[in-house]
Amino acid sequence: MRLFSDTQDRQQYFRTQIERSDHKFQFCKVSIDDVVTYRAVVVADLGRRHLGAPVGPVLCLGTRNGREVDLFRAGFFGGTLQRTLIRWFERSREPFTSHLPVVERGRRSRIEALDGRSAIGVEINPRGRRVDVWTGSFDEMPSDWSGHFGVVYSNSFDQSHDPHRTAREWRRVLRPGGYLIFCFAEGMAPTTTDPVGDLRLDDVLSLFAGDMLFYRHRGSRRGYTEVIVRAPKGSVAS
Repeated sequence: MRLFSDTQDRQQYFRTQIERSDHKFQFCKVSIDDVVTYRAVVVADLGRRHLGAPVGPVLCLGTRNGREVDLFRAGFFGGTLQRTLIRWFERSREPFTSHLPVVERGRRSRIEALDGRSAIGVEINPRGRRVDVWTGSFDEMPSDWSGHFGVVYSNSFDQSHDPHRTAREWRRVLRPGGYLIFCFAEGMAPTTTDPVGDLRLDDVLSLFAGDMLFYRHRGSRRGYTEVIVRAPKGSVAS
C-alpha cells in the first residue's frame, strides 16, 4: 500500500472527493452478478455455521448515485424474479446501468428504520442524498452505528484520506461476526483523487482481521479483486 505524497487537509479532501463524485456520478462499478456471488458466499457460511440470524443491515460505502444500494437490497433480500429482471435489463458495459431502472427501486430502506433486511449507503456528495443514503464521509459515520451492520461493502477504499482511520471506522460499524466485502483495483498508483494506491491482499488482511472466506483476483465484472472477510466474534472493533 502506498499513499499519495501531496497530502490535502480535511476540507480540501472533501472538495476533491465531491468534485470527483460529480464527475463520475452515474458510474456504478458493481453488477447484479457480483452481488449474487457475494450473497452466495455469505449464505453458505451462515449455513455451515448453522446460524439463522438475519444477514443485514447491509451498508454500502461510497455509493455515488446509490444504484449499488438498490442492487444489494435486491441481491440479498429480493426475490428470484426481481434479480432475474435486473440481470436481463442491466447494461453490460461499464458503468453498469439499467434499461429498466424501475425494477431496482422498489421498497428502499429508510436510514431511521433499519432491520435485518435493510440496505443503505454512505455518500460524501450531497447529490447522492436519498431516504436510504446518508450524506457524509465514510470515515466519520454516526456514532450509533457501532456494531450495527451485518454486511459492509465498498470498492472505494482507495479514496480514503487516511486508510488506517477509514479501516477503524469500517470495523467499528461492522457487527461482530459480520462480513466485510472489500473490492479494489490492484496495482494502481495513488493519485490526488485516489490517495491510497498499490493495495494488495496482504494490506486488506492486515487492516481487517478475521477469517477470509472468499478471494478472487480481478474477478468482478469491473475487474476488481474481491475479498470477503468475516469479522471476529466478540466486542465491536475499535
